[in-house]
Parts: sequence; structure tokens; C-alpha cells
Amino acid sequence: MLGLPILTLCLAVSPVIALQDKPAAPAEKPAAQSDKTAAQKASPSPEALQQRVAALFESLQKKYEKVESPSDEELKQIQADVAAQADAALADLDFATLSEEQLAAVEPLIGMSTKGRESMMKLLADRAKQPTVAGFKAAVQSAAYGMRDGGGAAGIALLDHPAFIEGMGTDEAGMVFEMIADDVAAEEIAKRAAILELYGARFTPDAPMNIVMTAEGYLKLANKGLSKEKAAAARAAVLDCIAKKSVAAQGREQKMLERMSKTLNGAAARGELVGFPVPSMQCDWVMRTDGTSPWKGLADLKGKVVVLDFWATWCGPCVGSFPKVAEMRSHYPADKVEIVGITSLQGMVAHQKKEPVQCEGDAEKEKSELMVFMKDMGVTWTVAVTKEDVFNPDFGIRGIPFVAILDQDGKVYKAGMHPSDEDKIRATIDELLAKGVK
Repeated sequence: MLGLPILTLCLAVSPVIALQDKPAAPAEKPAAQSDKTAAQKASPSPEALQQRVAALFESLQKKYEKVESPSDEELKQIQADVAAQADAALADLDFATLSEEQLAAVEPLIGMSTKGRESMMKLLADRAKQPTVAGFKAAVQSAAYGMRDGGGAAGIALLDHPAFIEGMGTDEAGMVFEMIADDVAAEEIAKRAAILELYGARFTPDAPMNIVMTAEGYLKLANKGLSKEKAAAARAAVLDCIAKKSVAAQGREQKMLERMSKTLNGAAARGELVGFPVPSMQCDWVMRTDGTSPWKGLADLKGKVVVLDFWATWCGPCVGSFPKVAEMRSHYPADKVEIVGITSLQGMVAHQKKEPVQCEGDAEKEKSELMVFMKDMGVTWTVAVTKEDVFNPDFGIRGIPFVAILDQDGKVYKAGMHPSDEDKIRATIDELLAKGVK
């Protein structure tokens, strides 16, 4: 059934609207500001807008809760209906006159509404022209909407905004480098070398955490856009910043900094992942559902194309991708292609067909429960438990599922794919198999 998931199946989550630094009207035109304030007061309150959103969601839930496995055409019709209803719910609102709180209240509707997104993007595009922090924040939000609608070309242009350096001190900083696609040409990044160097100077021991948290994305660009010497200097400065902040940090912040340090010292952050031998991983447990252990380490798989699927039992998208992984396993000969589900001890096994089992401190119990999980979920590929965390710092993994593909020589050929990218994964496997034919 669709039920509640209709709101995730048919709707994409819209980027957070954060326009709190809206510029005041010019001093010589106080009436304009008064008009805007009056319009805000005349429009529904944030609470009323929240109720409007809730009512529409409840209506959609009731309308589609009994829909099961819709066809592509039916799904398109549902999406069109959802968009039309969201359009209607926003029809009486002028986004330009809404306060931050009002915009936040209707954010879900904007993400659902075709007209709403168009209006919001136009408003953001106009505000992004301002050479201010508010303009930069609007540019970030505009780029986020562009990515949501299938375009990601605007990400790199954020570095060109006049208020980039100052704007990166805001909460939007964490979004910026993530929105710059991995396939942006090094030449394009190199054009922004000066601004990258300037931003790198912000990584000091007293840098705010929102700047520090951009380190990985920043160094990824620095590796591509700066000379080797300058990229190495940038990396050293970032690591020094993190090390010094870790000394005074405590609790969650200290753990975050420690994890960042490991990641930034990993192969991916050094630019030594794709095209290099697969980083060392200690496979503590390698098993198939028939109880056999076909190999001891990844080195034993040389000569095969190897698909590494990093996952965990508690990860919904990971488990949700199992049917696609199973199809892939049945499609390729086992003597040519090995598919390995890589995980690590999590202290529990989140069974799908019974209650989760806590295994903290009992590795053997967790492995035993993991075998039960594999059988229950019809796992037809090999699963390996590594001593390294599933969020493997050498691969730069910050979210799972995460797929990497090794060539027949044991080198990383592709990384950062998702099991749902089935066509791309199969195309990569086919390419490597063709290359392996003598």
C-alpha cells in the first residue's frame, strides 16, 4: 500500500527555506516596508498555515491509503493531483510578503506544488542578486531547488557569489559543497582557486563548527582545483584545525571531530581511492546463507569484478535495495563477479520479521543473528563483517547504502554509487568484464 509513503513516493522534500536575513526596505521608502508588514499581518498566521498543511496531508492520506503498487501512469496521475491540490492551497499567498515563520510553515506545500516551486525559485533568484549574506543564502536555496528538480549545475556558481566567504559562516555552509557535483570538471574548479584559498584560511583553531564541518567537501574541491602543493597545504591546515579543536571539545562534538579526522586521513580524502588498490579491510566474518565462508579477504577476489555494498540491518534504504542486489547476483556468473555486503558490528540486529535483538558486547551473538537476518531476507550474496566501521573513512562514507566497484586487479574503479543506480552499476560491471576478455 501507498498510505503514508505517498507523501515520500510522490513528493520530494523541498529545501529548507531560510531567509531570516531579508534586507530592509530602503530608508527613503518607509511606506514599502509598512506595506510589506501589513501584508504579512493580513496573510494567515504561521499556525493557521501549519493547520492548512496538516489538513491537506490528511486528505491525501485518506484518498490514497488503499492504493497498492501503482503503475507508472497511475503514479504520474497521483503526482499531478497532489501538485494541483498544493497549487490550490498556496493560491492566496504572495511569497514575497511572507515572514520567515510563514514560509517555514508552508515549506511542505511549496515542495509539492509546481507553481509554488516556480514562484519560490523566482523570488530566490531575485534575492540572490543581492551582494549580501541574505543574497548568498537565497542563492544556496535556489540551487537546492534546482537540484531537487534534476539540475545541479548551479552548485559551482555559488563560489562566485560576492558574499560567499561571509555567507559560509551561516547555517547554509553545510549545503554548499554538497551541491557541487562530483563530475564538475577540474578546470571549472581551478577557475575558483583564489576563492578556495581564501576560504581555506578560515580553518583556524577558533573556527566555528559550521565551518569545520565543511572540511571534507572543501578538501574534495581543493584536491581538484588547486596545485598539488597548495592542496597539500590546505589539507594540513584543515587537519591542524581539527586536531586543535579536538583538544578542547567534549562529548558529541569531540566524537564528530575524531570521526572527521579519520575520514580526512582516509584514502578518499587524500585523492587515493578511485584508481588505487582497494583500502585494506579486515574481514572478521565472511558468510553466505548456506553457512559457507568462500574467502577470507578481498585479496582472494582478484581476477573478479567485485561489487561492495556497504549496509546495516537498521538501514531502511539498504534493506529496501535487496531485491535489486538479488537480481544483480542472479544476472552475473559467480566466477566472474562477486557481490559483497559489507557491514560492521552494530550492537544490535534490526530484524524485519521479529523484534530487534540487542547484541552489544557479544560479537558471536550478533553474527548468529545476522545469519538469521540474511536467511529471512533472502540474501543470495556474500556478507562480510569488517573490523573497520561500515562508515569506512577510507571510502569517505557518510551515508549508507554506498556502493564501490573493484576491477579485476583489485583497484577501486567506481565509488559512491547507490544500489538503486542499477543501470549504472551494471554498465560498470559490463565494462569491466569486457575489458577482462583477453
